Amino acid sequence: MQGYKQPKQGIAYYCCRTISEKTKKDSIKELPKDSQEYVYCEQRVNSLKNILVCLYGSTGSLWNRYGNVLAFEEINKLSREVLIKTKDIVQRLGYELVYADTDSVFIKRKSSATDYNELIDILSKETGLCISVDYHYKFLVLLPLEADENIEVLKHYFGITFDNELVVRGIEIRRHDVPAFIKRFQTQLLHALFDCKDSSEILKKGYENALLLVTQAIDTKMIREGLDDKDLVISKMLRQDIQKYRSLFPHVSAAIQSRKYPLKGETIQYVYTDSKHNNPLRRVTPIENLASLPQYDMEKYREMILDAAETVLGFFGFDRTAYSDIKKGRRKRWYEEIREQRARDIETERI
Repeated sequence: MQGYKQPKQGIAYYCCRTISEKTKKDSIKELPKDSQEYVYCEQRVNSLKNILVCLYGSTGSLWNRYGNVLAFEEINKLSREVLIKTKDIVQRLGYELVYADTDSVFIKRKSSATDYNELIDILSKETGLCISVDYHYKFLVLLPLEADENIEVLKHYFGITFDNELVVRGIEIRRHDVPAFIKRFQTQLLHALFDCKDSSEILKKGYENALLLVTQAIDTKMIREGLDDKDLVISKMLRQDIQKYRSLFPHVSAAIQSRKYPLKGETIQYVYTDSKHNNPLRRVTPIENLASLPQYDMEKYREMILDAAETVLGFFGFDRTAYSDIKKGRRKRWYEEIREQRARDIETERI
């Protein structure tokens, strides 16, 4: 469940009002996604959300001519009070508060849609905000903090709704500096993992199907023949002028190789060609030089696949070393061990 999205609800109602008579509780989700009205409403929602985020971020800033630290503190105070009040309400009504961040709460209880609607009515009356159920999750994984596994990272989670819609935050699919084929792979991986009836089936069937997909994805032949240059492109913005960088990061190296002089704020697009080269300027190639590209670094992109897999499957005990070679001989992969174990079981039954 997600709430506290007053701008979204208000704008959704404003946009829909010109289409037909609707009440305040009607939302943008009632419109067909391929309709012009949906696109119009979504654009207005995103525009106002970005404006509000920028205004909030600059409220107490020294560079804001009208900035006021007291106003910034008051916004945080009111938000904190609403969040604490919401926590108390949902717990009083018998719901389990699973997770909460700046603008949403995640609750859990075996309830029907009617029960959630009743909760929404109570929260709206007591907080004075327009609140809605954004997602009804079938499965949800909150990623742990690296420093403490008992604490969840803010806005780092992935899940799937009962309508089979993936909802992800803070992982590769949402990042701009990740190649297109990595995003496709991680999307397929999530669907393979969540294609189950319950959580116990995920730990067995779902996880095994996901491991099989990882095995297929890192196959050298598939990486070499199944991708084109566009699938490999990485995009990253220059946060400052090139001469101010003290290290040759990949996107900085690509910017230096560019035929034009890129400026601060421009997006640099490049491909890994030899990530372990001693010269940083030889590790990547900007896309404008792709016509002369001899080959790309398959091992680097293979590692990126494993990174994306580890993000999703690390919670379930994924071991990426099972997909690599070691000096004293190649380590058996999980599917080879399973095949050998099944062969031994069959032989035992025959005896």
